[in-house]
Amino acid sequence: MEYRPWTWEIPKTTTDMQHKINRQDAFERVSGQAVFTRDVDLPGMLYAKILLSPYAHARIKSIDTSKAEALVGVRDILKYDDPDIEFDNETLPGFEVSRNYNLLTLPRTSEFYSHPMGVVVVADTEEICDRALRLLKIEWEERPFILDMEESLKPDAPKIMPEVKFTNRSAKEPNTVLTDRQQFGDVEKGFAEADKVIEYTITRARNTPAGVEPIVCVAQWRGDFLDVWVHHQDLPQAALTTPNTVREKPRSPLVEWTKLTVTMPYQGSWYGGFSWLSYSYAFIRLTAILAKRAAGKPVKLLWDESGYYCGGDDAGTYKCKVGAKKDGTITAVQWHMLGIRNPAMEKSHVATKIPNILGTQEWALINKGHSMCFRHGTHTCCPHNVMFARVAAEMGLDPTEVALKNDGCNGHDWEWVTRYQKENGFPQRWSLKEVIDKGKKAIDWDKKWHPPGTKKLANGKMHGLGFIHVNEWHWHAPIPGISFACVTLRNGKAAIIAARCDMGVDTESGARLAVASEAGLKYEDTVIQERRSDNTNYHFWQPGGSFGTGYITTQLILAARELKKKILEYATIPKPGLYTSPAQPPHFPNRKPEALDIKDSMVFEKANPSNRKTVREVADAFWAIDPPIFHPPAGTLYGLTSDGKPDSELYAMARQAHFIEVEVDVETGIVGVTNIVCVNDVGHLFNPEGAYAQQYGGAVMGLGRSGTEEHVFCPKTGVALNYDLIGYHIGTMNDYPDVQCLINESHLGYAAYGAYGIGENIGASMSGVTVSAIFNATGKWVLDYPTTPERVLKALGKI
Repeated sequence: MEYRPWTWEIPKTTTDMQHKINRQDAFERVSGQAVFTRDVDLPGMLYAKILLSPYAHARIKSIDTSKAEALVGVRDILKYDDPDIEFDNETLPGFEVSRNYNLLTLPRTSEFYSHPMGVVVVADTEEICDRALRLLKIEWEERPFILDMEESLKPDAPKIMPEVKFTNRSAKEPNTVLTDRQQFGDVEKGFAEADKVIEYTITRARNTPAGVEPIVCVAQWRGDFLDVWVHHQDLPQAALTTPNTVREKPRSPLVEWTKLTVTMPYQGSWYGGFSWLSYSYAFIRLTAILAKRAAGKPVKLLWDESGYYCGGDDAGTYKCKVGAKKDGTITAVQWHMLGIRNPAMEKSHVATKIPNILGTQEWALINKGHSMCFRHGTHTCCPHNVMFARVAAEMGLDPTEVALKNDGCNGHDWEWVTRYQKENGFPQRWSLKEVIDKGKKAIDWDKKWHPPGTKKLANGKMHGLGFIHVNEWHWHAPIPGISFACVTLRNGKAAIIAARCDMGVDTESGARLAVASEAGLKYEDTVIQERRSDNTNYHFWQPGGSFGTGYITTQLILAARELKKKILEYATIPKPGLYTSPAQPPHFPNRKPEALDIKDSMVFEKANPSNRKTVREVADAFWAIDPPIFHPPAGTLYGLTSDGKPDSELYAMARQAHFIEVEVDVETGIVGVTNIVCVNDVGHLFNPEGAYAQQYGGAVMGLGRSGTEEHVFCPKTGVALNYDLIGYHIGTMNDYPDVQCLINESHLGYAAYGAYGIGENIGASMSGVTVSAIFNATGKWVLDYPTTPERVLKALGKI
């Protein structure tokens, strides 16, 4: 059977229902009754804390725990060389780590300042843990540290992080984790065709989630059964139930899959999947090991400073070369990245017609902490949009016109994309033009745009406009099993059952709307049951990467359609009797299911709508003998073509465009943002308020990363100097004006109704937006992020 979710008919009730959405978790959150993982408090619970390294790179030579052990209330002390933990390790935590290196769960050597390592104390209270850690007598061996990746890449650099085990084949001693090369077309040919070749370098400082709910995990054993309460993006079953042979001694499973229960309380401090990162799986394993030693008592392991240890995947140095024609057509792009991710892998190839792209990458370990893809996409959105701004400036063109000139997919121009759309049942829409037109109108671009450095305001500041664009993500349809929820109906209410953490982005309301509108139910007659696993037989796609809406709703719509079919079948067959009672006549005798429909939780006859029964009246009697429980897998896409030939590529056809207006004080270097417009083409909108919240929050986060956020390290000691919200200036709503949030619906995705995601898009794409605005205001490029006043003044020649 053909499976093309973008062609599915949208229920007529969807639009009206969007305005009736209310959050299932709203009362608990606003009343303060929501239980987050840090709030979990079990009878007899013990607390655990890990030693945090005071050095950027050091090894424990010896450790005396006697005074800590003698402290009243201390129940256990676990050291790095204990057989329970010595070889325990993890390679699963996320993209960067899982592909490239393995970490010890409790290492002897610190890899960065404030690294959790060496020893864990378990005690009756948090305060006793803190006191016991201060009583440890440790002899340290300080080791050379490296903060600059270019230095770490050198063949004669000192080897750092000796307990990290490389798993990538391209790794090289002493410190190189990965080298990569991605090429499309022939860049040398493209540069030869260009009227002008531009070369420049971008740097991005390390930034961090700076979260307000630090990492925590609670574990308790009931014999061979393990219960865990996680602060985590993902279900950690695999990390606890699978062995590995990466280290000298094989790692055994801690528990059988069927004996593990995972509870995901409300989750705070996310900003793009924070608890998914780096140490999180190893942290859960450590909690389970400590709980095993506690003989049945629950153990809560806390890492209070964890909000700062992890960096984004965009930090590094980007050496850029771009060739373009006078009309703004880009003929070739070459990027070399010193950092953890190749910028050529994603956005610029999938979202342009640029025929020639080369991206190379070198990544080496440094003693700043591990990195991960929170607000993922910045590593490619930033150089992508600086490229367009530079080309427009060099050729004296409007950057919005340069964006349209180069729009396409995977090297194909938009004329080709339009043919592909028609051939495969998509609407023929030019998403980029639609979002640019909406954004330009909202910010009054045509009236306000001016050549760089030419508009001085009455207050003496320089006026500037900034513009960025990139594809919307994620556009894929789910593959079977990747999101696998169950929908059941009882007492007239549809329950959606699937494990997933509630981190506040409210994908849940969109999921409820999808089920209600497809099944013909009232929105309030749906409920979501998540945050606790049934061994993940039923699970949603977990938060992260803007996949959630497309993956979750597509599979749920299939389930809702089966539910509706079953309700209509119930309505036309005899009602079962209770126990030995005879069957009763059907609610709609002599009618076939196709003669009936469901709306507002009422089953009615199409030809005679006044002949109606509630869904509950129709379905309740069947629960005991034929319960309505549905969990179909998502289908598999096939039969896609381009120009009549099979083509399995999934093309990113929807776009986003964001605009800011600034005032730059050329005496202080302060950049004041006075206007923000965000336009996202989400394909199909399930949850308006949820989408607007992602735009607003993402704009603030992106502007923070673009303008103010950076980790600062002491060059003499390697110690981080701003692991707090005083020295680390994360963007907040008080720093920026209201955001105009605009949505476009082109239905150009491969998921249900052509939907795309939105969550990660804005925070990532706007993480470089200040550069173009500062250039338009001053005529000077500030290509070192964040674009702080000091860097602006330096570009102006004032310092």
